[in-house]
Amino acid sequence: MSYTPQLLADFTLTQEQLLETVQVFSDRISRGLSQNGQEIRAIPAYLAPPPAGVSGTVLVIDTGGTNIRAAVVKLNADGTHKILSGPIKETIPAGRQGESISAQEFFDLQADLALKLNPELHLPIGYCFSYPAESMPNSDARLIKWTKDVHIDGVEGQLVGKMLTEALERKGYKAGSVAVLNDTVAALLAGAGAHAQDFDYHIGLIAGTGTNMAAFVPVTPENKLSRLSWRFPSMAVNLESGNLTPPYLNKYDDKLDAHLDLTGQHRYEKAVAGYYLPFLYAEAHPGDDDEDFDPYKGTEQLVNLRDRQHDGLAAAIMNRSADLIAAGLAGLIRALGSKGRVCITAEGSRYWADPDLAPHVAKLLPTLVAPEVTFSIIKVDDANMVGCAYAALANSALSRSIKQVTPAG
Repeated sequence: MSYTPQLLADFTLTQEQLLETVQVFSDRISRGLSQNGQEIRAIPAYLAPPPAGVSGTVLVIDTGGTNIRAAVVKLNADGTHKILSGPIKETIPAGRQGESISAQEFFDLQADLALKLNPELHLPIGYCFSYPAESMPNSDARLIKWTKDVHIDGVEGQLVGKMLTEALERKGYKAGSVAVLNDTVAALLAGAGAHAQDFDYHIGLIAGTGTNMAAFVPVTPENKLSRLSWRFPSMAVNLESGNLTPPYLNKYDDKLDAHLDLTGQHRYEKAVAGYYLPFLYAEAHPGDDDEDFDPYKGTEQLVNLRDRQHDGLAAAIMNRSADLIAAGLAGLIRALGSKGRVCITAEGSRYWADPDLAPHVAKLLPTLVAPEVTFSIIKVDDANMVGCAYAALANSALSRSIKQVTPAG
């Protein structure tokens, strides 16, 4: 199908526009790191970089935008890992098309899935929960709001780790301590654990159903981390970067935003993430002659349209998504003042399933960062599982140390 030059131009960003987007990202991230209540929340995750020699066995539950997975994971002291059982998965009951899902149904499904693994009692749990949530010092997290068009009743504002352990207890399973983190922080931990000595800075990137970034941020008097009771020199921070409103969105972005929940929010995610791109294509596609296109079937359709049918609109939407991912990474690198070796652990189907995306970002990013920056974008096998295992073992060790120093009675 042929498209007007203007339509394709609406989804094309110049180098100058990309550099402006980098600066917007950097400024908004810096604000989020200095104050609460900003567009980029920059949520402290209360996790330090993984120390060398961590080892142990963990029950991991990974609740993402599309699937829930469970596995028993063993971390070895040499930085390697082994999946002892699983992973097994179920489709998340998302409430996306009008069906009502209760909190108990949601958490019972996760508990049932985990218990199919027959885990031994009292394992520490690493709970990957990939939605905007406020991390607590006790390693639980309070759901701020659902995103990715998910609707589960009775969970917003609640502690999700507590609700999961209650579901497990209803099934007769007694867990050890529970560490809740999102997939972006899990990717960050997995990369830092595997490559701690090889890089000066670590970033976690998710580009899948949704998108987000995380990083280890130095605790300095200039940022809000210094106001927390934290004894390590840096802390993992979940940026919730998908909530940024970038410059140079177009009228089709506006139409999509108007038709979705959270209107006016998560504009960057709606321009980048795999869940939204097919809906954006449907908004911009002239006419209704493509009866076979179903936005609910995912971004793979756009890859096929671009690569097999040479669809210019699909290519333009996918290219802009890649451009914005690179600009977001560059903005974070600039906000951190990174100079040196940067490790970016990327995770998500949008990033690795599209054969053009990773090369596109790797080629563009050097043009958006300072010459003093070198970077590697890596993939860690089972990144969510491994990152959750690191968090669970760190939390379990902290829980034991607190019990040892707390007077009885």
